[in-house]
Amino acid sequence: MSDEETSRGQGDEEEALMSRHRREKKELQARIQQLKKTTNKDKKKKKEALEEINTLEKDLKHRHAQELAALKDPEDQVNGVSCDMATVSLEAEEEEGQDDKETEPTAQEGKGVERKVSKAEKRRQKKAEASREREARIKEEVANSRNCARNVEAEKLKLLLRERQLKMHEIDPDGNCMYAAIAHQAGTATTVPGLRMQAEQFIRHNYTDFAPFITDPKTGEMLTPQQFSEYCDLIIKTPAWGGQPELRALSQVLQRRIEVLQAEGSPIVFGEDCTQQKTILLAYYRHYYGLGEHYNSVSPLYPAQA
Repeated sequence: MSDEETSRGQGDEEEALMSRHRREKKELQARIQQLKKTTNKDKKKKKEALEEINTLEKDLKHRHAQELAALKDPEDQVNGVSCDMATVSLEAEEEEGQDDKETEPTAQEGKGVERKVSKAEKRRQKKAEASREREARIKEEVANSRNCARNVEAEKLKLLLRERQLKMHEIDPDGNCMYAAIAHQAGTATTVPGLRMQAEQFIRHNYTDFAPFITDPKTGEMLTPQQFSEYCDLIIKTPAWGGQPELRALSQVLQRRIEVLQAEGSPIVFGEDCTQQKTILLAYYRHYYGLGEHYNSVSPLYPAQA
């Protein structure tokens, strides 16, 4: 492969990575808005939400930095550090002239008196040590990022789709991903607001069937009737993320079999008896987007399979 082809390939990979980073930042903003809306009236929850938001932002920024480092060849990373160190040394030398005036040795070397180390030299040593530590840290992060949960999950799902001759359709990570993925396959007349309304009504009207499977995320206890009603309100009034209860409800409302593919374990199927229409296929990501659950739409690679 020529240098030009290699460069082009690296450029494509970098553009794809930057595109996903922009998408994940958009997802983070949607999650932040959701957290702020749901905790607006409770001071204690609002404080907890702010702490969670701060953690999410730091984690995403750190992971993005790791992935950018992993994209480059470790040798390039070393060269980059060497350049940084050379720059640091040059800056230190420029400062040395002034600092040495303040720290002239009290005696010449060779007369039994130890030479005094200048401030500039101390700074150079300190910066060089920091650069060596940074170089070691970069190498470690590059090695770790190759085996992170997100990359492992992505590779497993990619292999699963290849084996089943399926292709992925990216869905915006805006809190509506599950509903949007279903709408992508359910027909042009199907909308996200419509699916939310149908899921909310079905769950609310079937309290005894759904209540045992929806619990308080903090206590793990079953929801009270009031909490259950508030849960239903979130489905239709906010961009709350959908999960298994909503998938189960929509499989019954639409009378469609819904199959959720995942990296670990067997696919999860809802509405097994609904076989009159084509199955809706979703890909479930636990780690790939870094901010929680995400669903993409999946369809046959070749139209003849539909």
